[in-house]
Amino acid sequence: MGEVRIRSAGADDALVVAALALQCAIHRGGTGEPGFLDRFARAWLADLRHLPVWVAEAGDDHAGFLQARVVEPLPVPRVAGAPDLLVETFFVRPSHRGIGVGEQLLTEASRWARDGGFAAVRMAAGVHTRPMVERVGFTADDAAHRMELR
Repeated sequence: MGEVRIRSAGADDALVVAALALQCAIHRGGTGEPGFLDRFARAWLADLRHLPVWVAEAGDDHAGFLQARVVEPLPVPRVAGAPDLLVETFFVRPSHRGIGVGEQLLTEASRWARDGGFAAVRMAAGVHTRPMVERVGFTADDAAHRMELR
């Protein structure tokens, strides 16, 4: 399978991201629909600045992806608010599980947010992903897992 590489997705990756989103939806019980890839790619590209994506590659395969949303706080007088990064979609293809892809995706997204001055990274974690999410540094709170970056 080869070494796992994580990279930030750019505009040229729109169809790759759309294809991974479709694989994720099908894996979770959804179905494909005509035109989905193009619609997804256009929507993602329209708000690329607020929807960062990281793609995992193992050998010649796309092993998974993490899509997040930048959540900017509304202004407060005399307080500079830092944004949060909200993980919206986190998917590792079943054939690539167990080789560290998920941890590397979360680590890279968290590093990006920390380096960018974000306040926190937030995500919901299911029973199967909770141990991995906590290994990366997230802690459980009332509604989700959160990693403080400061």
